Amino acid sequence: MSPHSEPLARHERAALADDLVSFGPDAPTVIDEWDASALLEHLILREQRQDLMIGPKLPVGPIADRSYAALRRLQERTWADRVEMLRSGPPRFSPFRFVDSLANTIEYLVHHEDLLRARPGWEPRTLSEAHDQELWTHLKRMARPLVRTDVDVTLVSPLGGVRVPSKDPIGSVRVHGSPTELTLWAFGRDRVSRVRIEGDPEALLVLRRGDRGF
Repeated sequence: MSPHSEPLARHERAALADDLVSFGPDAPTVIDEWDASALLEHLILREQRQDLMIGPKLPVGPIADRSYAALRRLQERTWADRVEMLRSGPPRFSPFRFVDSLANTIEYLVHHEDLLRARPGWEPRTLSEAHDQELWTHLKRMARPLVRTDVDVTLVSPLGGVRVPSKDPIGSVRVHGSPTELTLWAFGRDRVSRVRIEGDPEALLVLRRGDRGF
């Protein structure tokens, strides 16, 4: 199967694993709290320990002890072993094994870009037409829960547009970019997403006060 014809989630998993091997565990990401090692730990535990769901900050309370213990066991493995855990995919009975495209397409695309765009001199990648369309389909489905603000937002890509309405909008804005750039913007990666935003000054101010991502 050509890498451009396989599902985007599978393609991004393999490409991210390759880059993690090349860059090493101390490579930076665009998430201030994470280096490459922390990013990889998040992705592995997300698929193998859904009861923990470790994010940029470790949990507190009853779940904290189990989280630290799981992290310690994972960190005892070599870097190559940890990357291979990611590359081989979720374990047999993980729910992520049955909803790979639905659950992982955007997850792996965004976190791969988190790693790539933290490197000096980075330039945007060009996805295949099929992968662009696949990503756009997923972004349209997720746009409403991702973009939470008091303005109407329309995401505009070369593949079309999707409107994210507000309950009681204070104006409207249009955000232009490729499916990749719009996805990164919808996840709050403002520092590295290359989008163009249009709207009146008040609406743009309200937009900056809104929330994006999960």
